[in-house]
Amino acid sequence: MTVRPLERSEWRMLRDIRLFALQTEPGVFASSYAREATLAEEQWHELMQGPDRQVFGAFDGDRLVGITGVVPFRDDPSGETAMLVMSYLLPEYRRRGLSALFYDERFRWLREHPQFKRVVVYHRRSNEASRRANQRYGFVLTHAEPTTWPDGTVEDEVHYELPLVPPETTAS
Repeated sequence: MTVRPLERSEWRMLRDIRLFALQTEPGVFASSYAREATLAEEQWHELMQGPDRQVFGAFDGDRLVGITGVVPFRDDPSGETAMLVMSYLLPEYRRRGLSALFYDERFRWLREHPQFKRVVVYHRRSNEASRRANQRYGFVLTHAEPTTWPDGTVEDEVHYELPLVPPETTAS
């Protein structure tokens, strides 16, 4: 298993797994199949890669089996906050500890983008897998708010944040 940044030429693979995730698990994500099924190729390109964003793919050989991403947090006009988004693994790849690969790759990428000073993530309260994963990486609960999810269910959206510590410098 490897996790790496997706390239622009792989936009169809991203589209296919993302739409599959939204269609099969409509209550997990903040977006919906109907909203993303109409995106054009260029919109997928913009979603997946840029100076302030990156989508990563988990590969079993050449097969894309999962996705995750980092984007700027839309509620921070300073541009200093990143948000972890769209994490998904095909069901047969879950419960193997692969979320650690996602976190490691996203944090590696964030270290290369020092404009980000903190990271936020949120999930539906019942998404225990997401909660356990972000807690292992030190995210701290900030608040929860009732949200109507794309599947029509009202359930708390739980928010966490983690300050990014700048790398230590050594005096010479």
